[in-house]
Amino acid sequence: MNDVAALLPIILLVLVFYFFIMRPQSKRRREFLDMQQKVQVGSRVMITSGIFGTVVGLGDDSMTLSIAPGVEIEVHRNVVAKIIDDSSTPAVEESIERPRDDENGTA
Repeated sequence: MNDVAALLPIILLVLVFYFFIMRPQSKRRREFLDMQQKVQVGSRVMITSGIFGTVVGLGDDSMTLSIAPGVEIEVHRNVVAKIIDDSSTPAVEESIERPRDDENGTA
């Protein structure tokens, strides 16, 4: 009976470790692998360095991104941080405010 009581804190620590560290980490890994499978030619992606590009070629472990007209780079498939969905990004309206010349606010 005392042996079980002595092991109880260790068992609880292992359970807490599993539910707060191991389980969420495996879920993130699974989501990352699912995202990697969704990458296809024509997808707009952001890589971990913050560079945005469009996938123009796929290999087993690498992909070719077009980051500007006539500029292509080859990167490893694991550096994809996010797939950008153009339909979900709202249109940005640019509003440029002209500087005011005097104190009354007239231009």
